[in-house]
Amino acid sequence: MIQARTTCLKKIAAHLPLVLILVFSTANAAPFPGGGGPGGNTFQEDGATFQQSMRARMQARMQQQQRRKIQDRMSGIPESVLKLQSLEPIRMPAIDEAVALALKAAARAARPLIDTDFHNNGTTLTVPKDFPTIQQAIDNAKPGDTVLVLPGVYFEQLVMKDGIKLTSDPSGHGNDPVAVAGARIRLPERVLRTIIDGSKSRPSRHGMIDFDPGVGRTAIIDGFTIQNLPIQNHHIPGHAHGLNIRGASPVITNCLIRSMGSTGIGSHVVYNDQESRMSKRDFRWANIKYQASAVLYNNVIRDSVGLGIGCNHFSSPFILGNEVFNNDDSSLGETPSPGMGNKHGSFATIIGNIVHDNPGGGIMAKTGALQGKYGIDRKTHPTIRNNVIYDNGRRKPGISCKNAGSLETPIVISNNYVYRATGVGIGLRENSIAIVEDNMVMHSQGPDITINNSIVLKLDGNKIIGLATAPGITIVNGSTVHEMIGNAVENGKLPRFMVDHKSEVKEAGSR
Repeated sequence: MIQARTTCLKKIAAHLPLVLILVFSTANAAPFPGGGGPGGNTFQEDGATFQQSMRARMQARMQQQQRRKIQDRMSGIPESVLKLQSLEPIRMPAIDEAVALALKAAARAARPLIDTDFHNNGTTLTVPKDFPTIQQAIDNAKPGDTVLVLPGVYFEQLVMKDGIKLTSDPSGHGNDPVAVAGARIRLPERVLRTIIDGSKSRPSRHGMIDFDPGVGRTAIIDGFTIQNLPIQNHHIPGHAHGLNIRGASPVITNCLIRSMGSTGIGSHVVYNDQESRMSKRDFRWANIKYQASAVLYNNVIRDSVGLGIGCNHFSSPFILGNEVFNNDDSSLGETPSPGMGNKHGSFATIIGNIVHDNPGGGIMAKTGALQGKYGIDRKTHPTIRNNVIYDNGRRKPGISCKNAGSLETPIVISNNYVYRATGVGIGLRENSIAIVEDNMVMHSQGPDITINNSIVLKLDGNKIIGLATAPGITIVNGSTVHEMIGNAVENGKLPRFMVDHKSEVKEAGSR
């Protein structure tokens, strides 16, 4: 008797949630609608409707689970690996929320890289009070000095020395953050009232700001609008950038860099044979004379006729918490460049940036064209983490890699938020080698993650909400994935995963 009663109680407990839902869903209904009396049948009708709805939902869920099982079996992924993937519900943060998380990650990364004490005991040279031009003040400053620039428009192109801090005047609420047109990042108010303008210059090899080779992180530029470098073709060797960071490692922070006629910020090392003819030059690592490892923090780079930020020739900048948008060089007659690019062996650290509305795509890494007598001898391999990338053009993915990375130095793509890519969300092709983990990709027009003729050492923890226009993750054309764990995909009626017959996902436990 006791056993039978226990069994009965267990059955009741198993159905208790359904009973409670039914009770509470009908308890609030009007018992006698339309003035009807106690003989009304609303309770029975509501109960029947609720049961039909529950049956329909359960049937749809069962159909979805069955469809997923069939699609997974046909996906080409080993059963042992499928068991390691996630079925957890996905909550993709809104862009504003993702931006806040990204900027916090950038601030953490920037803090140990910027020396805030070096210039405390130096002399302050004020422009135009002490010197009529910014360049004259720089030329007369010594390491540890500060060149303070009062509000105004300065039609100059500058050359920075080591150990000098060039900053705008913070008086009169100058450090109060204010909105910048079209941007999510807010900059200090002093940025908008202190302008370095190149509209009276002519195209040359000089950018709006150049740096002496060997300049280090005690050279700081803080708080300017820098604009209007004359238009030139950045695809042709010998061009300038808005900020020419060649063989230098300064800090650039709190700047609005806009309307440049070339790439907004360009970073390169300097070689021992820098002045030799291109065809005779040696672009190998051993021939570097000056490294280029700038810190670019909390800047807005927009409306360049080129990339927003370009990293070439073994440069290794820290690109942290910048907003890069509306950079478009399609007027030069070639395929539009991305908002942020890495090539020729560069290995930038790219954390917490906001990259959007660039017709040539978001962030790209590739080998670059062969140059010189001896070409680049190390693969491009940036670290791309905690960035927010959205609404970039269909020419390239939100994050793209082409023949970049190696087994020893893979590209790292982790913890990024990629929204509304008009092609592929994250794409690897042509022998790229990478780690792709913990990214969130939402509503790409094509596959959200594509691995094409490439190697992924870890494909772990990615979360995808698809548009049901393509499989969530595709692995094709001879690709190999060495580890695949914990990926969650919501993709309507289309498959979560697809692996073609030329590609391989390693069995769990075989690595």
